[in-house]
Amino acid sequence: MTISGALQTSITGLNGQSTAISYISDNVANAGTIGYKKVESRFQTLVTQSSAQANTHSPGGALNQPFFANNAQGAIQQVSSTTSIALVGGGFMPVSKKNGNDTATGLPTFETTSYYTRVGDFNQNNDGYLVNSSGYFLRGWPIDAVTGVVDSSATQEVRVSNLLDAPVATTTVDYAANLPSNALDANGNTPATLPLSSIQIFDSLGNARTLNLEWTRTGTNTWALEVTAPGATSSSFGPATVSFGGSISGTTVNPGTISALTSAVGLTGSAAAAVDDDASFTFSLDYGSGAQNIKLDLGSYGNSIGTTQYAGDTLTLNNFSQNGVPQGNFKNLSIDQDGFVSVTFDNGNVKQFYQIPVARFRDPTELDRVAGNAFVETPSSGSAVLSQSGSSGAGDYVSAAIEGSNVDIAEEFSKLIVAQRTYSANARLITAADELLQETINIRR
Repeated sequence: MTISGALQTSITGLNGQSTAISYISDNVANAGTIGYKKVESRFQTLVTQSSAQANTHSPGGALNQPFFANNAQGAIQQVSSTTSIALVGGGFMPVSKKNGNDTATGLPTFETTSYYTRVGDFNQNNDGYLVNSSGYFLRGWPIDAVTGVVDSSATQEVRVSNLLDAPVATTTVDYAANLPSNALDANGNTPATLPLSSIQIFDSLGNARTLNLEWTRTGTNTWALEVTAPGATSSSFGPATVSFGGSISGTTVNPGTISALTSAVGLTGSAAAAVDDDASFTFSLDYGSGAQNIKLDLGSYGNSIGTTQYAGDTLTLNNFSQNGVPQGNFKNLSIDQDGFVSVTFDNGNVKQFYQIPVARFRDPTELDRVAGNAFVETPSSGSAVLSQSGSSGAGDYVSAAIEGSNVDIAEEFSKLIVAQRTYSANARLITAADELLQETINIRR
């Protein structure tokens, strides 16, 4: 190896260490960048000729190549935004990049290139899209509004513009109470009528209505039920007869449980074919916007879960609920730990519109980086495989959180000290080689 060769080798050392310092500076500069993945130095030896048998060695220097720590986890930080998400484990969030606006609708258009990121600080923009701080639009699997089935065949930009939730007319009323078996009127006789049980229901337009149930003990193990619905075209139904104890199709039922329902005006009771069959009445209401069929569920035949008749002084109400809801206004948009994008309305309804998948790659360290802390796939990384969070090796989503940079400042400064000293040592070698060359030149003088 000649002195000029030593100069060239030391120069490769200078280049490698200066590159290492540039990587360190990039890491330190992005120590606070959301979802940033550090770049590390990987040195390789350059050897022109080396043989133990021939007892020769001609060093060629060193080459510094970057290693992209794209799969190294960053710290998870909780935030107040319910549309922010972080990934714990492997994978990336699929996103799109805007390239213009549609002249007809004014909505954004997007590049065909698929992008991926770990920057999960998404917020809803004026058009209803979820966009992160780097300007990338979140993508997800759409959910069918009717069936609730996730369509995992393709992703689309997540856009939620539903600000109103349509009202749902009441179709089912669940009623579970204990009727006092020894109820008597003021004179100690039957019939004995109990105070009304009232509940708010909703018509097809979302208007709140009142439904009343009135129980009258008519005899031993026998009660009359009358249902009234003020404001409806037909506002009174029954009274129908409800019997307790006895038998059903030859099978003795537990005392105090429903054994028979007798239909009456407007109230149609379900048949008692066997123990545990549904014990309910059906009737139809009309508040001016069309017929509204309602099922009044009293529990099950011969079952103590539901309406019963046991000893007591007053009616004990255990459950009185209905499934109707009024019109709802937009209240909150959130992404949960399973990646579901949901809207909460002020009527209590929660509706899911998208599910955010996790994109996995065979070798995430081979992804190409682009501006905005995003990635694109390469032949070396392999194609993206989309799966639900937490399945098939995919990471888990953390809602209301972001992933910080995976840069360790202390580690970077340690590497900086080593790179700085190594750079200085290579510079001294160049100085020494230069002095030796000068001595060689002076030999001829």
